[in-house]
Amino acid sequence: MKSREKRLGGVTIRAVLIGLLFVPINVYLVVQWETVWGTQYPTTMSIFFNAIFCLFLVTVLNLIARKYIPKSALTQAELLTTYVVLITAVTVSGHDFTQGLFCSVGTVKWFATTENEWMSIFGKHLPEWLTVTDEKVLQDFFEGESTFYDKKHIMGWLEPMLWWTFFLTTLAVTTIFINVLIRKQWIEREKLTYPLVQLPYEMTRENSATSFFKNRLLWIGFGIAAGIDILNGLNYLYRVFPAIPLRYNLGTQFVEKPWNAMGSFWVQVNPYAIGLAFAIPLDLQFSCWFLFLFWKFQRIMGSAIGLNLPGYPFEDQQILGAYLGIAAVAIWMGRKPLWQILKRIIGLASEVDDSDEPMKYRTAFVGTILGIVLLVAFSYRAGMSIVFAIAFFLIYFTIIFSFTRMRAELGPPLQGIHYSGPLQLMVALLGSRGISSQTFTAAAPYWPLTKEIRNTPTPFQLESFKLAERSGINTKKLWKVIAVITCLSVFLTFWAFLQLNYKWGGVGAWRGVSAYTTMERWITNPVETNYNFLIATGVGFIFVVINTFLRLRFLWWTLHPLGYPLAGYYHFEKLWFPFFISWATKMIILKYGGIKLYRKAFPFFLGLVLGEFVIGSLWGIIGLLTSRPTYAFKSW
Repeated sequence: MKSREKRLGGVTIRAVLIGLLFVPINVYLVVQWETVWGTQYPTTMSIFFNAIFCLFLVTVLNLIARKYIPKSALTQAELLTTYVVLITAVTVSGHDFTQGLFCSVGTVKWFATTENEWMSIFGKHLPEWLTVTDEKVLQDFFEGESTFYDKKHIMGWLEPMLWWTFFLTTLAVTTIFINVLIRKQWIEREKLTYPLVQLPYEMTRENSATSFFKNRLLWIGFGIAAGIDILNGLNYLYRVFPAIPLRYNLGTQFVEKPWNAMGSFWVQVNPYAIGLAFAIPLDLQFSCWFLFLFWKFQRIMGSAIGLNLPGYPFEDQQILGAYLGIAAVAIWMGRKPLWQILKRIIGLASEVDDSDEPMKYRTAFVGTILGIVLLVAFSYRAGMSIVFAIAFFLIYFTIIFSFTRMRAELGPPLQGIHYSGPLQLMVALLGSRGISSQTFTAAAPYWPLTKEIRNTPTPFQLESFKLAERSGINTKKLWKVIAVITCLSVFLTFWAFLQLNYKWGGVGAWRGVSAYTTMERWITNPVETNYNFLIATGVGFIFVVINTFLRLRFLWWTLHPLGYPLAGYYHFEKLWFPFFISWATKMIILKYGGIKLYRKAFPFFLGLVLGEFVIGSLWGIIGLLTSRPTYAFKSW
């Protein structure tokens, strides 16, 4: 009975309201950073430093309350509910989920010229209910020095705002249903590690919160990271202050063939990345930095043997194939539990029990199907062919399913696919000649949404369920809160985006231009089936499958298939060295001190993360107050 009561806690009115207090400023700040200034980019990370900063503030205040007014103090479940509200809002407001799509809404009408012939190519296909075409509304939007709070501006954007809010909310809620179907398998049966939930969980633990913040190693790590960021932040604003250099490009030393083929080769020290990587299992740490060197080796060998293929070694396409392989392997490995879930859905005798799930499996399954149907119907009404829409969303959900698996098992600081998403795969497979210009017009707003897919709500939703499982949050209430906050945050992001654009003029417009330029190229210069793209995708798929087989067959095989797509992603070149440092440190600690020393050292590495996240957030707030860009600790 006691455990039952524990599972029914956390989602209280005060916890949700505290989270909501932080939502508007965080959404506004994210849009300011990512669209106006082009700096910080918190939502391109797998853990949001601004959300951790807010949780840090609430937790510290709660410790004071626990000391002086203990009856009013929040429980860990309530603190983590506040955090879930925050990460839901931030991921929805992100660079690759809402902002890029919004940049495409008024693009065609404003940027059409006689040279690009956009009005003749796209104009007749633009859905009026999703697009702004009023020239006066667009002029003030793209030129700035105006205000969104004008009746004509509001009415001009109202209908597209409502429809795109519906689309993005449906997309995010559909992934909640998918997560319910895999939650028990990945959280309770396989017991995946979820490294990215370690910091918020440890920070808020009721039986150790005080000792966590009193831990000397934590504050040593915090001080090192914070000191570096304070000094470098002052140097960014005032050159009289010295800076601590954190990176060097070794690639500049390799100027002769074949070594120059590997391109940039950054040796970079990011304290937060070292700290985050420390929570990752040892074999995964090793796989990430080792496979990064393997990607470089592919480039060098290609140059050495004179392989002259543009785009070789096709990293982006191999990464896409690897993620498709991860999805296939995860489904195959979980086929028996999935079969039991299916039996429960159709009413047959089943071994699984869904009484403690956020919702019944049948509800989750019907919700998933209904969500996909609504998304396809939305796209069809916008002008996309039904077959194209179905294929697009099946590929998209497969990719984010793989992303969610990687986050649950590996927990990297970042992940993504660079310009090799669903649209590129479909064009590579079918060629663009057989796809209508009407379908391409309807697909253009989806281009910014899927060109890198660096932030999608799906992994954060499952991590929220993991936090709920560990701290006793009522998931039957939690998923509803996530759904409501999602809808609210989409609308808030639209508001912040429009307000800042009418103030500054056309910020982030290049994203919409890039989308329609790509569609224009496919329409006016049709391409045939891209066999190099497809072969490289197949290679990435096969690599994952073979590595999975070897890991299952041979205990001594240490390479993990999840490391392959992460190591090949172009931003990881800035993080491979922190992974190497963390792996070497962790290996030495475990070898000579065992698990006891590892647990003792763990707060130091959490301190590295917390120190950079707190000071990085403070620099962002200072930038917001002074209306000027400030130091970005990420460096990628």
